Amino acid sequence: MNEMMGKSQKIVAVIKKKRGLIGSIISIALVAAAVVAVQRAWNYGNLEKENKELQASLSEAATKLEQLTKTQEQLAHSEEEVKLLKESTNALKEQVSSLNIEKENLNNKLEELLNIKETAPVITRDLLDEQISSLSELTTKQYWYRNATQRDEVKEWLWGTSMPFSDIQFVALYDGYIKAGIDLKEVHFSINQQAKTITIAMPESQIFDHNIPQETINVLQVKNNLFNSVSFNDYNRFISSEKIEMEKTAIGQGILDEANEEAKAVIEAFLKNVPGIDQYRLIFK
Repeated sequence: MNEMMGKSQKIVAVIKKKRGLIGSIISIALVAAAVVAVQRAWNYGNLEKENKELQASLSEAATKLEQLTKTQEQLAHSEEEVKLLKESTNALKEQVSSLNIEKENLNNKLEELLNIKETAPVITRDLLDEQISSLSELTTKQYWYRNATQRDEVKEWLWGTSMPFSDIQFVALYDGYIKAGIDLKEVHFSINQQAKTITIAMPESQIFDHNIPQETINVLQVKNNLFNSVSFNDYNRFISSEKIEMEKTAIGQGILDEANEEAKAVIEAFLKNVPGIDQYRLIFK
């Protein structure tokens, strides 16, 4: 026990003698630790800065990579369009080549046709009859009119005398129309191939239709009597007699002559459409 205490006292004495040296060592150790800590902090700051710069570089690289991917996709699409354009161009070249061949063939056929001696067509009576057979009547003139007239009638009695109190009277206003023309079935052709003439024998114009529409008749005045009155039959006789009178008036004003001239002009214009007709002279009879 005493021996151990002796050793402890010796150690304490040594420590007291080396106190300054130990303090210096501790101070150096503390300074070194502080330097190491500062160095580590500085290195950490640099590492964090470098890490941020690295992250920014990585982000920029990712953006450029994305742009590069889009550019590659656009390039692939453009290459596909270029491929389609080439195919279309080749197809157009083939079509142009085919058209040129067809054009050359047509030019050759045209030259062959132009080299063929042109022969004038021969017109026959059967051909003209066939051309005009599609028509039956040719109405070339219409005559429209409005007329007012007074009608007086009386019943006959014994020995052709007039019955007393049987006279009737009515005044009417009416419209009508008359159509005149020729019957094309009566048109005949005569052809002289040597003289190159076509003679057309035409019938005279006639009245084909004459109508006084019932709705246009306007009775302005009616006079009945004790033993007679205006009836439906009286109106029918009135229309029939008025048609006869108005046809005489229209003929007197030249409706048939005008119809003849217009029929001649229509037939001449119709025949002008027949191929080869220009080689003949038309004669109307």
